[in-house]
Amino acid sequence: MQKEIDLDLITSYILRSGVYISLFFIVFGTILLFVRNGGLNQTLSSISNFNNMNFNSKFIPLGGIPNGIVTLDGVYYIATGLWVLIFTPISVVFIAIIDFIKDKNRLYVAMSIIVLFNLFFAMLVIPRLT
Repeated sequence: MQKEIDLDLITSYILRSGVYISLFFIVFGTILLFVRNGGLNQTLSSISNFNNMNFNSKFIPLGGIPNGIVTLDGVYYIATGLWVLIFTPISVVFIAIIDFIKDKNRLYVAMSIIVLFNLFFAMLVIPRLT
Protein backbone atom coordinates (compact mmCIF):
# COMPACT_ATOMS: atom_id res chain seq x y z
CA MET A 1 0.00 0.00 0.00
CA GLN A 2 1.46 3.33 -1.11
CA LYS A 3 1.39 6.23 1.32
CA GLU A 4 -0.51 9.27 0.01
CA ILE A 5 1.54 12.46 -0.18
CA ASP A 6 -0.17 15.60 1.11
CA LEU A 7 0.78 18.18 -1.52
CA ASP A 8 -1.04 20.95 0.34
CA LEU A 9 1.22 20.38 3.33
CA ILE A 10 4.33 20.33 1.12
CA THR A 11 3.18 23.52 -0.59
CA SER A 12 2.65 25.29 2.72
CA TYR A 13 6.14 24.22 3.92
CA ILE A 14 7.72 25.46 0.70
CA LEU A 15 5.96 28.81 0.87
CA ARG A 16 6.72 29.30 4.55
CA SER A 17 10.36 28.28 4.31
CA GLY A 18 10.86 30.38 1.16
CA VAL A 19 9.61 33.46 2.97
CA TYR A 20 11.83 32.78 6.00
CA ILE A 21 14.93 32.13 3.89
CA SER A 22 14.25 35.24 1.82
CA LEU A 23 13.73 37.29 4.97
CA PHE A 24 17.06 36.09 6.36
CA PHE A 25 18.98 37.06 3.21
CA ILE A 26 17.31 40.47 2.90
CA VAL A 27 17.75 41.41 6.58
CA PHE A 28 21.33 40.12 6.70
CA GLY A 29 22.14 41.95 3.45
CA THR A 30 20.68 45.17 4.81
CA ILE A 31 22.77 44.85 7.97
CA LEU A 32 25.86 44.23 5.81
CA LEU A 33 25.10 47.36 3.78
CA PHE A 34 25.11 49.46 6.93
CA VAL A 35 28.11 47.77 8.54
CA ARG A 36 30.25 47.95 5.39
CA ASN A 37 28.83 51.34 4.30
CA GLY A 38 27.65 50.04 0.93
CA GLY A 39 28.14 47.22 -1.49
CA LEU A 40 28.74 46.40 -5.15
CA ASN A 41 31.44 49.11 -5.25
CA GLN A 42 28.88 51.76 -4.25
CA THR A 43 28.64 53.70 -1.03
CA LEU A 44 25.52 53.50 1.10
CA SER A 45 24.61 57.09 0.23
CA SER A 46 24.85 56.41 -3.52
CA ILE A 47 22.79 53.22 -3.16
CA SER A 48 20.09 55.06 -1.23
CA ASN A 49 20.08 58.00 -3.66
CA PHE A 50 16.96 57.61 -5.81
CA ASN A 51 18.42 59.75 -8.60
CA ASN A 52 21.57 57.62 -8.92
CA MET A 53 21.36 56.19 -12.42
CA ASN A 54 24.57 54.20 -11.91
CA PHE A 55 22.94 51.86 -9.42
CA ASN A 56 19.90 49.85 -10.42
CA SER A 57 18.81 46.26 -10.00
CA LYS A 58 19.69 45.72 -13.67
CA PHE A 59 23.34 46.20 -12.73
CA ILE A 60 23.42 43.28 -10.29
CA PRO A 61 24.80 40.38 -12.35
CA LEU A 62 23.26 37.02 -11.46
CA GLY A 63 26.57 35.30 -12.10
CA GLY A 64 28.15 37.45 -9.42
CA ILE A 65 25.87 36.22 -6.64
CA PRO A 66 28.09 33.30 -5.47
CA ASN A 67 31.16 35.54 -5.24
CA GLY A 68 29.09 38.33 -3.63
CA ILE A 69 27.82 35.90 -0.99
CA VAL A 70 31.37 34.73 -0.22
CA THR A 71 32.69 38.29 0.00
CA LEU A 72 29.77 39.34 2.24
CA ASP A 73 28.45 41.98 -0.16
CA GLY A 74 25.08 43.12 1.18
CA VAL A 75 23.69 43.93 -2.26
CA TYR A 76 24.13 40.32 -3.35
CA TYR A 77 22.52 39.03 -0.17
CA ILE A 78 19.49 41.23 -0.80
CA ALA A 79 19.38 40.12 -4.44
CA THR A 80 19.55 36.48 -3.34
CA GLY A 81 16.69 37.06 -0.91
CA LEU A 82 14.59 38.60 -3.65
CA TRP A 83 15.33 35.73 -6.04
CA VAL A 84 14.38 33.21 -3.35
CA LEU A 85 11.15 35.12 -2.82
CA ILE A 86 10.46 35.12 -6.56
CA PHE A 87 11.19 31.42 -7.03
CA THR A 88 9.16 30.28 -4.02
CA PRO A 89 5.76 30.47 -5.75
CA ILE A 90 7.34 29.20 -8.97
CA SER A 91 8.33 26.02 -7.14
CA VAL A 92 4.68 25.65 -6.12
CA VAL A 93 3.72 25.77 -9.80
CA PHE A 94 6.25 22.97 -10.43
CA ILE A 95 4.63 20.89 -7.70
CA ALA A 96 1.21 21.55 -9.21
CA ILE A 97 2.46 20.35 -12.60
CA ILE A 98 3.74 17.15 -11.02
CA ASP A 99 0.43 16.63 -9.25
CA PHE A 100 -1.55 17.25 -12.44
CA ILE A 101 0.69 14.81 -14.34
CA LYS A 102 0.11 12.23 -11.61
CA ASP A 103 -3.65 12.79 -11.89
CA LYS A 104 -3.42 12.66 -15.72
CA ASN A 105 -5.12 16.04 -15.98
CA ARG A 106 -3.72 17.24 -19.31
CA LEU A 107 -5.63 20.51 -19.40
CA TYR A 108 -4.18 21.71 -16.09
CA VAL A 109 -0.72 20.42 -16.99
CA ALA A 110 -0.84 22.53 -20.16
CA MET A 111 -2.20 25.58 -18.34
CA SER A 112 0.44 25.29 -15.60
CA ILE A 113 3.22 25.00 -18.17
CA ILE A 114 1.90 28.13 -19.89
CA VAL A 115 1.87 29.96 -16.54
CA LEU A 116 5.43 28.82 -15.87
CA PHE A 117 6.57 29.92 -19.32
CA ASN A 118 4.94 33.33 -18.85
CA LEU A 119 6.63 33.78 -15.48
CA PHE A 120 10.08 32.95 -16.82
CA PHE A 121 9.53 35.07 -19.93
CA ALA A 122 8.46 38.03 -17.81
CA MET A 123 11.44 37.64 -15.46
CA LEU A 124 14.25 36.80 -17.83
CA VAL A 125 13.38 38.07 -21.31
CA ILE A 126 11.30 41.23 -20.97
CA PRO A 127 13.76 43.05 -18.64
CA ARG A 128 16.48 42.55 -21.26
CA LEU A 129 14.33 44.29 -23.88
CA THR A 130 14.03 47.54 -21.94
